[in-house]
Formats: sequence, C-alpha cells, structure tokens
Amino acid sequence: MNKFTTWLKENKLAAILLAVLFIGSIALGFLAYMAWDDYGTASSEYTAKAAQLQKLSQQKPFPSENNLRKLESTFADEQSGLQSLVKDLQKYNVPTFSDIGSAKPQDRPQRFQDALRNEVTRIKNLATSTGATLPPGFYLGLEEYENRLPSQEDVQLLSKQLTVLSWTADLLCCHKDMILSEFSRLGSESPIKKETLKKPAPAPQSKAPAPYEITSGIKVGFRCNQGSFREIVNSISTSPYFLIMDQLLVQNTSTEPPHRDLQPPPTPSAASPDGTAPIQRLPIVVGRELLNVSMKLRGLEFTPPTPPNSNPAKN
Repeated sequence: MNKFTTWLKENKLAAILLAVLFIGSIALGFLAYMAWDDYGTASSEYTAKAAQLQKLSQQKPFPSENNLRKLESTFADEQSGLQSLVKDLQKYNVPTFSDIGSAKPQDRPQRFQDALRNEVTRIKNLATSTGATLPPGFYLGLEEYENRLPSQEDVQLLSKQLTVLSWTADLLCCHKDMILSEFSRLGSESPIKKETLKKPAPAPQSKAPAPYEITSGIKVGFRCNQGSFREIVNSISTSPYFLIMDQLLVQNTSTEPPHRDLQPPPTPSAASPDGTAPIQRLPIVVGRELLNVSMKLRGLEFTPPTPPNSNPAKN
C-alpha cells in the first residue's frame, strides 16, 4: 500500500489520467445501458403496434344487425347529401331559348328557326357597334338550320344549345376590337365516352347513372388583348350555366419580348413657363402583344340521382 501511495505521489499526471479514464468508463457504461434499455422498449412497442395493425387489417365487420343498421344509416346520409348537392346544381340547368319548349310540338321547329335568325342578326349588330369582327358565314354554329327546319325530336336540345351559344357570342362580341376567327358547335357527347367505347367492355355491373349529362359544346377561336381575355375567363367562371373548359390554348401574337436597349424616338417637350430646362422623362418600353386563344366549352345539366335498388334479390 505504501508503494502504491508513493507511486501516486511520484506519478501524479498518470494517476489523474487513470482516474479520469475510470470515471469515464463508468459514465459511458451507464449511458450505453440506458440507450440499450430505451432501444428495447421502443422495439417492443413497435412490434406490438405492427402486430395490432396487421390484425386490424385482416378483420372484417361482423355481419350483425347493429353493423347492418350502421351501414344503412351511412348510405342514407351519403345519398341525402348527393341529392342536396344535385338540387343546388340544378339551378344551372339551361332553359330553352325564347321559351320555345312551351310552344306546341308542331310549332317548335319554325319558332326555333325564327329565333335563331333574329339572334344572329342581333349578334351581328352588336359586333358592328363594338368593332368586333365575326368569322365569315357566322351563324352561331347552327349554319345547317339557316335554310332547314330541325326535327321535332331535336328542337328541344337545339333550343337549349342556342341559349348557351347566344350567351357565349354575346360575351365575346361585347369586347372592343375582338377578332373572332372560329365559332362552331361541338357534339353533345363527351370525349371521355368515346375513349371508353374503344376499350373492351367490362363485366356488367349494377351502377347508378351519372347525375349529369353534357348538353352543349362550343369551340371558339379569337384574338384579343390581355384585359379582355381575363374578363372573358372570369365571366365564364361566373356564368349562369355550368360551363367547363375542355381545352384552352393561349399564344402571344409576338413571340419575342421587347428588347431592353430599344429606345423610342425622342418626344419634344415644351419649356417650362419660368424658362427653366424641360423635364426629361425616362423612356418606358412595354409589350403590346395580343393573344390568340382557342377554347372548347362544355355545358352540363344535372338531374336528380336515381338510388340503386337496395333490396336483395330473393332466390
């Protein structure tokens, strides 16, 4: 013991290092033990939660009367919400033009042709007063009925389409210096349905029909300034009819922006009344591009949904 004490007195630095190493080893061992304990706890908890999740994912609702009542209640709530939504959307349904639908069936074709002729004349006069340019042979996209009466079966749908066509033409021609290059009527079928017909027919399923139908389609092409284009898009989004854009292509008439080093010709400035030098204004160069726009619009109408037959078939 005396030798060890003597060695410590003679080797104080080594003794201090040994003491620090001993204390550090104890502290490190304690931290490692705590970390391992935390890891074991977290691993056990993760394993338990994973097992619980796997068990829940494999379970199915038990076919009890209580679960069946809950399912029926949920279905009734969803069906009620859908009917309420469709009822709100029905306010966007398109009326027949000039109340043609209230006329006698045998009088509707002639009334439609007269209303179409008068509306084309009104739009042309509006375009003349605002300085808008209409495409050659413009007849609201209904050129085939200029000299031919529609059938009694088609006049109801055509009169609704005329309502949307007239509203759209009125919207475009209200803008000054509008150059309308195309105004045509699209078919009422949806392009999504066309693509579906090309695919193999799926297995027959009992499915409720869609609560809407596409009743009108318009394709327009025009040139206008940026302000007019913004107002047209905003007006379509707040239209009294439910219109969606199937396609929208916008292109500047000028493909290159104005150069920064382009200087406008100097403008002579009048001298100030007190004889001082005139104020030199900084030149401002901005673009004056017009927009070439191509747009396809579809008009939707909503009908109340037909609830599927919930009664199971009896053997």
